[in-house]
Amino acid sequence: MEELKIWSIDSNSNAKVTALDTAAQTESEGLLEDILARNPEMLADGLKLIGRQTRTTGGPLDLLGVEPDGRLSVFELKRGTLSREAVAQVIDYSSDLEDMDTESLYRHIAEQSDNLGVQKIDDFEEWYRENYTDDASLTPLRMVLVGLGVDEPTERMVNYLVRSGVDISLLTFHCFEQDGKNLFARQVEVDSSNTPVGPRHREPRLQRFRESIRSHDVDERLVDEVTRMFMRQTVSFSTEHSKTKRNFYLDYSWYKPDPKKSAATFFIETSKSGVKFGFCAVAVALVTPKAFDRLTAEGIEFERRPKTTYMQMGQFDEEYTVLLSSLEEWHEIKAQLIALVERVCEEYTAAKQKALSEDID
Repeated sequence: MEELKIWSIDSNSNAKVTALDTAAQTESEGLLEDILARNPEMLADGLKLIGRQTRTTGGPLDLLGVEPDGRLSVFELKRGTLSREAVAQVIDYSSDLEDMDTESLYRHIAEQSDNLGVQKIDDFEEWYRENYTDDASLTPLRMVLVGLGVDEPTERMVNYLVRSGVDISLLTFHCFEQDGKNLFARQVEVDSSNTPVGPRHREPRLQRFRESIRSHDVDERLVDEVTRMFMRQTVSFSTEHSKTKRNFYLDYSWYKPDPKKSAATFFIETSKSGVKFGFCAVAVALVTPKAFDRLTAEGIEFERRPKTTYMQMGQFDEEYTVLLSSLEEWHEIKAQLIALVERVCEEYTAAKQKALSEDID
């Protein structure tokens, strides 16, 4: 990061130029969090601070706010230089909040308010609806790293996450002294809202997917809850977005008949009728169509259609989708669907372990 310098220029005819001195590091470190907590507009225009040292399973997050569009922002502050540990922390805190259902998140924010100068919010859902439009949504969360500097690996990591569609930004502050006063200057190192993605400077794919959800008048909370299901699995998914679809990929480099770096195994697809939650052909191959027949007998309606992914696994070339029209409908059948996803993941793990053990032998 380049050093930021500021000069004071007299308005008289002499136009005297004076370089401002950088404030002592220890002094600016002690001031930063208190100043930002009292003046959240220094972090983002129109930001409303609703939490300070808010409890999560990973530890207390520094500042929690709501931006003008209604999205929740998690701020991780470092009194010194930001390092890669800060990236892990902000993701840890944010994933814990996103893992809560909407009612639990409302309740948690209300319970954690009224701390270190932040206003008490007795009923956060009521407060939120009074301050934001009916179509506003707290999720997906925005993540912001804030410090008095940043090292090169951390800046590189954040840029990589932004290019991958993750909503994370990086701010640094510099403190200067003039006439006994401390002056703070903000420098935006990485801004996820303005960073181009890809060779044609396309907008982030995640943002396009979210716009599709809104254009179809789909409840974003429904998409978020279905998405969080994959975060709880014992296998690691990679994801990719198109305008109307989010694919969840598993590594298939070990699969000998048709090795692939990764293959779409599940997907979420927006439509005018709601959200289609789908099992790709590779997922069907792992549990066979009998697993879907059993759920059909329990009243869950699946649509069978030709596969949209190119990987062939076994003799199955169809994928199964279930239409979710509302959050309430998801809650009615989520236990069965989660159990089926878990079984797919278990069969995938078993097949992978078997293939790898055969290589060793």
